[in-house]
Amino acid sequence: MKKHNKNFTLIELLVVIGIIAILASMMMPALGKAREKANQTTCTNQLKQFSLAVNMYKNDNRDAFPYWLSHLFPDYVDSRKMYDCPMDRQRNGDPHPHDGDNQAAPFYDTPGRTSVHETPNFAENSKKSLKTSRRGISYLYQMCNGDSSSVPPTWFPGTNPTDHPTLCDCKEHQLENGNNDGPYDPTIFPIITCFWHVKKKGSDANNYAPALQVSYAGNFFMSRVRWELGQWSP
Repeated sequence: MKKHNKNFTLIELLVVIGIIAILASMMMPALGKAREKANQTTCTNQLKQFSLAVNMYKNDNRDAFPYWLSHLFPDYVDSRKMYDCPMDRQRNGDPHPHDGDNQAAPFYDTPGRTSVHETPNFAENSKKSLKTSRRGISYLYQMCNGDSSSVPPTWFPGTNPTDHPTLCDCKEHQLENGNNDGPYDPTIFPIITCFWHVKKKGSDANNYAPALQVSYAGNFFMSRVRWELGQWSP
């Protein structure tokens, strides 16, 4: 009796490899979306933890905001990983993905940042400071101690930023004075923002979304890059 050869032929092997490659290519977009959603969930949870930490800090300091988010470490935020958005891969890039001239840079904690009262909490060899081996913190913090003269007067209608010493002072003024419709709603007035999940759709960067936000009132919400347009939902 003749023995039958049960080995794959080269053509059969190539067909199987081709089918596997097609299936893998079909699965990759779904896996990418799942990973992106997981990263957004992680970042959302971190922002909510920052909101709680800011409130605890205010309760301990006569309702004053922390000078910088890095000042919450380690007494109110004891994990260094919380300061990193998992989508932030531009360690030395533009801190605001859609701000070509870097006007948003003063709102970020970075080593060597100029401030009015206190600098961000960075030190190379201190257990109570964030390390300087990276660009800084992933999140934009609008109630910070940065020098207000570094931003355009048009950002705060009705006042010149130089009339207020810190960016926090400017934001407080903006919240109270609002726009033509009256004061801003503190539940959709952002103080901490993550831009690393924003998708570019269309030609108007103001409508790109989602920007993940913690409000002045302490709640979490999502908005477009231009937060004045109100809340945004998928």
